[in-house]
Amino acid sequence: MALRFLGHAPGLSLLVAGSLLCAGISAQAASPGLPAYPWDLRKKMPVHYQAYLKILPTRLKRTAWFGRFDGTGMPVERVTVDGKAYFTGGICKPHDCADNYLTFLIEVDGTRAVAMVKAAETVGRIVELGDPTTAERQFMAQEFQD
Repeated sequence: MALRFLGHAPGLSLLVAGSLLCAGISAQAASPGLPAYPWDLRKKMPVHYQAYLKILPTRLKRTAWFGRFDGTGMPVERVTVDGKAYFTGGICKPHDCADNYLTFLIEVDGTRAVAMVKAAETVGRIVELGDPTTAERQFMAQEFQD
């Protein structure tokens, strides 16, 4: 599992924004059969949920809003990033979303997941989980833009 700490580099926002224009990213609204929220993955798409759990370090699996998606969730959407289809969503710690947030991408076949998280458990730094490609990283980084 790859963990990378991303520092706040001047110009990163401009680089990410410019790169997104070339990354081929699109989103599709929720459709029948698609889990409405991250916690729905546990029951409706257990293979996808297991792919997500594989990238979580043990200390994060033990935290309810990370490991069980017991938090405040954003709707799951189907997106295309760099020509590949994914389910994406986000979850945050209840009553403390600003400083504790996770966004994820799970390939639609459930074989692979990547995520980015900023939380007290990561000492307030944005950490990558899995091994995101450049396009995946750029897509998820949008969630952390001010």
